[in-house]
Amino acid sequence: MENIIITNDSSVKKEAVFSAKEKAMAFAAMILGFLFIKLAAAPYMVYGGLGIGGWLFLLFALFFTLAGSSDKRITRNKAIRIILYVLFSSVVVISANTLIQGLAFVFCALILIYGCFADSHREIDSVRGYFISDMLAAAFAPVSYMSDCPRAAKSAVSGCSAAGTMKNLLLGLAAAIPLTPVAAVLLMSADGGFADMLSELTNGGFTSAVQFAFQFGIGIPVSFYIFALMRTPAEDMSEYDEAYDRRMSMARKFPAQAAFFSVIPLCLLYVMFFFSQASYFLSSFASSLPENIDSYSEYARRGFFELCLVALVNLIAIAFINIFSCRRSDGKKSAYIRTITCVLCIMTLFLIVIAMSKMAMYIDVFGLTRLRFYTSWFMILLAIIFAGIFISAFRNGFNLPRFAVTAFTAMFALLCFSGADRLIAEYNVSRYLNGSLETVDISMFRELSADAVPAARKLHGNISVQQAEMLEEIISKKTRNLDMRLITISEVVNGREG
Repeated sequence: MENIIITNDSSVKKEAVFSAKEKAMAFAAMILGFLFIKLAAAPYMVYGGLGIGGWLFLLFALFFTLAGSSDKRITRNKAIRIILYVLFSSVVVISANTLIQGLAFVFCALILIYGCFADSHREIDSVRGYFISDMLAAAFAPVSYMSDCPRAAKSAVSGCSAAGTMKNLLLGLAAAIPLTPVAAVLLMSADGGFADMLSELTNGGFTSAVQFAFQFGIGIPVSFYIFALMRTPAEDMSEYDEAYDRRMSMARKFPAQAAFFSVIPLCLLYVMFFFSQASYFLSSFASSLPENIDSYSEYARRGFFELCLVALVNLIAIAFINIFSCRRSDGKKSAYIRTITCVLCIMTLFLIVIAMSKMAMYIDVFGLTRLRFYTSWFMILLAIIFAGIFISAFRNGFNLPRFAVTAFTAMFALLCFSGADRLIAEYNVSRYLNGSLETVDISMFRELSADAVPAARKLHGNISVQQAEMLEEIISKKTRNLDMRLITISEVVNGREG
C-alpha cells in the first residue's frame, strides 16, 4: 500500500504504508535470516551437514510465508506444494548424506519461492508451458522489493522513544570502543589476577558476540529477500505471456525445412558412428569387453561421457530447431520440426540404453559406489526427459514442463528417500557374502555416510584381520559423526557440533 506525498517542489514521492502485521513480519524476517545462517548455512559449511537445525529453519520459513501470504486459500496445487515441501524438508534429518541434504534444502527453497509467487499470481498455480519464465520471475521479482523489510522495520520504531534510546545506546557503545580496550590492556598489565579474570570472562563471551554479529549481518540480505517474497504485487501474467510469445515469434525466422536439412548431417554422423562401433557398443550386452579396452572402469566411464556429450549436442539441436524455426500459420510445429525432434530423441535414448548397459556391467564386476549410483540415477532421469520430448513432438497440447517437473520430483524423491548410502553398502556386502562379488572395497565405506554402518557391521568375521581393523576404524568415525544427525536444539543454538 502506498501514500502519495506532494512536496513543495511539486515532485511526487511514493511512501509505502505497512500494516501492523507487516511491521511485525519484518522483524520476524530478520530473525529468520539469522536462523538461516545459524541453523543451516554455518552447520553445513562447518560440520558438513544440516540435521535438526536445518529442518527447523525450513519449517520456520514455511510457517512464516504461510502466515504472511495475502491469499489464505489452499488450492489443490498449493496443498501439493506444501506436502512436497514438508516431505523433502525431512530429508535433512533422516539422511546422513550431505550432498542429498543440500540438494533437498535447495529443492525446498525453490518450492517456497515458486509457491509465494503463485499466491500472488493465480495463473501459475500449476506448472504451465511458461514454467522456466515463471520460475525466473518468481526468483528475481522479489529482488526489487528487498528494501521493504528495513522500511517496514523503520516505520515500526519511528516516533518511539525507546527507539531513540536504543539509537543513543548504540552510539555511546560505538564511541566507547577506542577507549575501553586501551584501559583494559593497561589494567591487565598492572594486575595479573585481573588479567586472568578478564580473560576468562571475555574468552567465550567475546567470541560468541562476534560470531552472533557476523551471522546476523550475513543473514540480513536473506531476511530482506524472505520478506520480499510476500511483497511481490499481483500482476496480470497474461501481459508477460503475450510479451514472451511476441519475442518468441520474432525469433522464429529460421525456415523449418532448412532446420530439418541442417540436422541431417548430424544424424548421418550418428548412424555411421553406431555402425563403426557396433562391436564396441554391443559388447556391453554380452558382458564382455571390446578388444581395444582393457579396463571396465574405462569402458563404463567412456560410455557415460559419450552419453553426456551427445545428449548435450542433441539438446542444443532440439532447442535450436524448436525455438528459432518457423511455425505453421496456426502456430503449431511443422512436420519437419516434429520429425527431426523424434529422430534426435530416439538416437539419444539408444545411446542411453547402451551407456546404462555398460554401467550395469561395471557394477556387476566391481560393485556400487556413490558415483556409479548417481550416474545411473542421472541416466534414468535423462532417458525420461528425452522420452517426454519425444512425446511432445507429435502430441499437441502436451505440457512438457509439467512432465519434466513431475518426473524430476519423482526421481529426486527416489534419490532422497531410497537411502542411497545404505543401499550401496547393502548391495556390496550382500553380494560379497553370497560369493557373487569377489572382493569388497573396505575403503569405499569412507565416502559413505553413517547410513552404511549397519551393513558394514555384517562383514565382521568374513574379512581379514587387517581389513577388519580398517573397517572398525571407519565405523567408529562414522558412529561419532552420527551426532550431526542427532544434534540437539541447544547444541545448534550454542554453535557446537555435538
